[in-house]
Amino acid sequence: MAKDVETWFSNLDPAQREIAESLRARIQLAGPDLTCKLAWGFPCWSGRERIFSIAAHKDRCNLQLFYGAELAPSHPARIEGTGKALRHVKIRSLDEVDEGLDRIIEDAIRLDTAHPRRVR
Repeated sequence: MAKDVETWFSNLDPAQREIAESLRARIQLAGPDLTCKLAWGFPCWSGRERIFSIAAHKDRCNLQLFYGAELAPSHPARIEGTGKALRHVKIRSLDEVDEGLDRIIEDAIRLDTAHPRRVR
């Protein structure tokens, strides 16, 4: 298990790393003041509370959204899952890291700024 964020990214297979690095760049562009550290073995970004994490799977990366249940009605074609709060977007290729995903990222940051909710 990685001991820091950079090691987590460097330990990924090349295809996963490409997607994960693209997700990281989009998050950092939208939220330059967010902090990132490992939590539960994944890189997690926080503003007032936790907002995002990236989970690598064999065939994809998931952008995990801690405000996902609140965001899902506005982005039903992209946000998946049934968790009480946590939902995710599956990213199987760089083509899926697009303007629609940027809107989800921006909306999640806005929710954290306006209505932060502690992750349990």
